[in-house]
Amino acid sequence: MKDKTVCIVGLGYVGLPLAEAFSKHLKVIGFDIDDDKIGDLNNNNNNNNNNNDNLEFTTDPSKIKQADFVIIAVPTPVTKSNLRCQTYRM
Repeated sequence: MKDKTVCIVGLGYVGLPLAEAFSKHLKVIGFDIDDDKIGDLNNNNNNNNNNNDNLEFTTDPSKIKQADFVIIAVPTPVTKSNLRCQTYRM
């Protein structure tokens, strides 16, 4: 199981702690559509003394294919107030 990769889609108040927890044991791809959030997370991960090599943050949807397991952690139900629609081709 140690050689498996998990992708967490959505790095909000549920997805980010989940990604950090899984990265203690597995390789994790954290995906979100928010460029600023991903930039901040990458900067914090690189500048942190506990640099986590098991955790990669990205806005590139093609990276999702590299995962053995995908966990969706986005707001539900989707309403006009939390809808940010983007179409990705994988």
